[in-house]
Amino acid sequence: MRKLRGPRWEGVRPLVSDRSPVRAFAAAAFAALALSACQDPAGVGLGLIDEEQSDPSVRVVALTDLDTLVFDAPAIGIADVSNPRTQARVLVGDVRDAQFGDARAVGYLDLLQPAAARQLDTDDVQRVWIELPRDYAYGDTTTALPLSLHAIQGSWSADPSYPSDTLFSVGAALATTTVTDADTTLRFDLPASWVTANAATLVGDDFAEGFEGFAIQPQAGYAPAPGLVAGFSTLASASLRLATAEDTLFFALSEVFSSVRASGPTAPPAGVLPARRLSGTAIRFEADLASFGPLPLARGLLTLPLDRSLTQMGSFVRPLPPVAVLYGIRDLDGTPTRTLLGALDITDAGDLAIVDTRTFTSALQQVLLSPATASFDRFEIRPDVTLDSNPASLDVLPIVLPGAGVTSVPRLSLTFVGRPS
Repeated sequence: MRKLRGPRWEGVRPLVSDRSPVRAFAAAAFAALALSACQDPAGVGLGLIDEEQSDPSVRVVALTDLDTLVFDAPAIGIADVSNPRTQARVLVGDVRDAQFGDARAVGYLDLLQPAAARQLDTDDVQRVWIELPRDYAYGDTTTALPLSLHAIQGSWSADPSYPSDTLFSVGAALATTTVTDADTTLRFDLPASWVTANAATLVGDDFAEGFEGFAIQPQAGYAPAPGLVAGFSTLASASLRLATAEDTLFFALSEVFSSVRASGPTAPPAGVLPARRLSGTAIRFEADLASFGPLPLARGLLTLPLDRSLTQMGSFVRPLPPVAVLYGIRDLDGTPTRTLLGALDITDAGDLAIVDTRTFTSALQQVLLSPATASFDRFEIRPDVTLDSNPASLDVLPIVLPGAGVTSVPRLSLTFVGRPS
């Protein structure tokens, strides 16, 4: 399981509430936890427990009401790793996918003017081009994807309130290119007429107000069959480049946005929940913990098997997310309140499982001790990436549903201290 950097969670309620009622049993329960869950589980023998066996200290809770959930997931932000809303990728392309849904993506880029540019004269500007490293593919990787570059007309900003399928007005195509699987970099050479007309803006003092950036989109008339959505890094060497007779200046990317219009699947895979990040589908489920009572919990482990055969079907690829996010949801006076319960990662066995079992176990222990105030009405899993870098993606979570012939099902395994009745 890969190491994860510390996430920046915004607007999330803490797992522990100072207002939770204190019960006499709590002290004894958490004293027991100090000898179990607060240590490395392998150090007290928990690593040897097989949740699929009939260990008397383990109870397996089936997940019920498994279904997909629609949510809005705009891929907008700042191309800067030091910014809390870092957006490290733009998506461009068009794909037909009956099992997880069609998607069409348009990428928008704004730029930062380097200070050295304001020391130039308009006559110094000779050539201008854009380069973006390619780092992602969803769809048929053998596709030759025709793309066009357009100037954005009108102002915009990295506003997270934009709907995920927002489109901005753009001008006629300034340049075109075709991306193939062999290409590691997307490059657009701006025509000499555009360079001449915009040189004064590129080197002027009013660049920030007078320049609104570019849109990259599939060329007009492109008919995907099945097509591809490609991703391009907004960090590292991604930039507009301005060449003079003696030097090349780099205009780094600033605001970036991937506008994605997606549809639901027309032929979803049998026995699988087809969740996908930027199509706005997550996983919801319930887990009944009410029957266990205030028992000391050594470990809670959430496991969801994945159908890995759907991630690559010949030359058609559907990437898995590097991490997913688990939330507990409480409905308070009709308003859902979301509590972060941790990140999930893909195990060597190919399952999706909770990463930090200590944090997750602590949250479940509160539910067992104080069900009236700490229980959750339901849970949500989103194929999300809300770490220091937040690359836009169409990553999928093909979670296997219980059914005939299914040997591994979504489940919550609870390892108690002692034997529950």
